[in-house]
Amino acid sequence: AVDEASLHLWMGAIIPESKIPGAVSLGVPAFVKTMLKDCYEPAAQSTFQKVLGQIPAWFQTENGHAIADATAAEKEQFLFLLEKGHFGAEAQKAMATLKGLTIQGYTTTEYVLVNHLNYQMAPGFFNGCAPIKK
Repeated sequence: AVDEASLHLWMGAIIPESKIPGAVSLGVPAFVKTMLKDCYEPAAQSTFQKVLGQIPAWFQTENGHAIADATAAEKEQFLFLLEKGHFGAEAQKAMATLKGLTIQGYTTTEYVLVNHLNYQMAPGFFNGCAPIKK
């Protein structure tokens, strides 16, 4: 299973809390976990989990302290290193997966759709009981 604490940490860095809710408070980690479990091959899931498990050590080596003591700017800079392939192709691919699923999950939450994207589930409503003139 994917480490939930790591998902919360990195998804919170990808789309942090601000005046509007971030990825974590809108429940995006559950979406990402489900997508990984249901839509990715076991080999891809295993690689993703392996990379997620190595991130704390990489972060410690890169920054000289644990992730728990990191500032938002340090987390962001570390995410850029992952994205650019600084820790290898597997880490770069895992980061792309995490970022893509985080953005997909966030932009399809009810909060974002209704409050920011003006989504209407059924535009142009049909009223089947309207009287008809002959």
